[in-house]
Amino acid sequence: MVYDVSKLTDFHYSALKEISNIGIGNAVTSLATMLGSEVKIMTPSLKVARIEEVAEFSGGADKLVSGVLMKLSGGVNGYMVMLLPLESAQLICNNITKEENSDITNPMNESLISEVGHILGSTYMTAFSDFLRVDVFASAPFHTYDMIGAIMDNILIQMSQEVEHAIILDTLFTLKGNDMHGKILTLFDPLSLELILEQVDAMFR
Repeated sequence: MVYDVSKLTDFHYSALKEISNIGIGNAVTSLATMLGSEVKIMTPSLKVARIEEVAEFSGGADKLVSGVLMKLSGGVNGYMVMLLPLESAQLICNNITKEENSDITNPMNESLISEVGHILGSTYMTAFSDFLRVDVFASAPFHTYDMIGAIMDNILIQMSQEVEHAIILDTLFTLKGNDMHGKILTLFDPLSLELILEQVDAMFR
């Protein structure tokens, strides 16, 4: 069966959102352990968008963000990306280093943000993998502070343009009473996304 991803049904969205809620819930538990502080999360909204729409939905191509990239391999291929506004990235660093207005481009803070992204990403993808019974492995994280448009262009180059859609999770974390916005993107090549949707159909129908 060939899926027209632009015409996913409410059933597909509900199933993907249920899987994502489990994954992000596990990820937040791991993040709270790392930070040594309670982290709360609002139920994330989920959108499947064409790749050229990702920048628009994420704040605009020129918006500067802290990004953590991880390559996905195994039963499916693609990338996972965590995007944080400057203020949210600083909040993470401030909480760990006890500094104020942390410089997120300093190597130590880049490492901290990368580790947060890796914990969120790998825990999320483990739940995703277990739930759908599809092996997915996340690479070591790479941190960048750049415009969203540039980050997406770099991913498209790495994937040789073999990506048409992205699954976008838009959520709000609360850390010590402070709001921390974030987006988690998963970008799969067309064959991988089709496999995932086939697994959704097989499991939920």
